[in-house]
Amino acid sequence: MPRKFAIFVEGLTEQEFTIQLLTELAGKHGITFEVHLQHQGKLSFSELRSHQSPTIHVLVANCCNDGQVKSQIKDRYNSLQSAGYSLIIGLRDVYPFNHSDIENLRKNLLVGLPNSTTPIHIHLAIMEIEAWFLEETTHFDRIDNNISTNNLIANGFDFSNMRAYDLPHPAETLSNIYRSVGKGYSKNKRQVQRTINALSYEDLYINTTTKSPSLKEFITSLEKGLF
Repeated sequence: MPRKFAIFVEGLTEQEFTIQLLTELAGKHGITFEVHLQHQGKLSFSELRSHQSPTIHVLVANCCNDGQVKSQIKDRYNSLQSAGYSLIIGLRDVYPFNHSDIENLRKNLLVGLPNSTTPIHIHLAIMEIEAWFLEETTHFDRIDNNISTNNLIANGFDFSNMRAYDLPHPAETLSNIYRSVGKGYSKNKRQVQRTINALSYEDLYINTTTKSPSLKEFITSLEKGLF
């Protein structure tokens, strides 16, 4: 039987990034992704994606709303535990909350959730998952080789003396940087996938984790699920 764990995310960007990140982390280990989508409060099967001969099975639940991540974990916990899932992971952005809300959000992440044999890890992308993309600065050249350091600074991200998680709305900053060279960034699948494909997952693992503690914590949980 393959090793099984589940990940609950808030939207398409998190879904596609997590799938690609896990594919890279798994390496030669075969992995299957069972993708579910939330509609009117219920998760239902969407698609199955397999990479090599699977030894790992990952349920990726796209809750389509940051407020649904915790409630969907709570609703599905018993069935996942009964089905032999070894770990349940949640990922949501802090935004639209503010930096001042982070401590309170962290305190309440696991409040009201089951505390049984299958552990639950819930992570906050601070302030948004796009902060991780901003810190992976090598990807800008693959989006458009006209994106320069000056473009980043002019649009509010001077990576030499600040961290992307300090930005109030990293997705907006990323969009403005792309727009400065005539490209777009929105939550539609084509533009999301373009960014995810441009990222260096080696650089994310080696360098971005040193600049983004929330990414390091998320990857640590993924590795516990995989290995």
